[in-house]
Amino acid sequence: MTAETQRCDNCGAPLVQNGPDVRKGVCAHCGNELTVAIDSAQIAAGMHLDIQNADAFMAQLAKSLAHAFGQRTKIQWERGRIVKIELDLGKDMFVALLEIDSVVAQHKKMVRGVALKTSTHPVDVWVGLLHKAIATHVNTNAKAAAALAQLRIT
Repeated sequence: MTAETQRCDNCGAPLVQNGPDVRKGVCAHCGNELTVAIDSAQIAAGMHLDIQNADAFMAQLAKSLAHAFGQRTKIQWERGRIVKIELDLGKDMFVALLEIDSVVAQHKKMVRGVALKTSTHPVDVWVGLLHKAIATHVNTNAKAAAALAQLRIT
């Protein structure tokens, strides 16, 4: 479930994933079922993004987000390269722009489809914000949790 083992609230034994919803756990010892929050470290471990190589970063990010979030992800190509990726999580919009051989990473706070605030961050900071926003989104949205459970990075 995580690198850090979740424990049962009832008996303290390890929990195991219960079906496709990664938020559900069941105690291997007493059978107690409970909802387990997904944290950003779990998502980070699953994405394996190379922030040192702009093209590789954009390709892996596009693959991961398109697979897990489908229509919430917009990918723009130019001359065989991914130049823009947008992930719309409702209140948060994450944008990665390829400029020459570097990535400009933006986070937009959204209200009714309008960006109220746009912030540009270093890529490593932006990736952390992205992971936290995905974890929050997944923990409040069962369909997104099921999509995240299917996320496989190669």
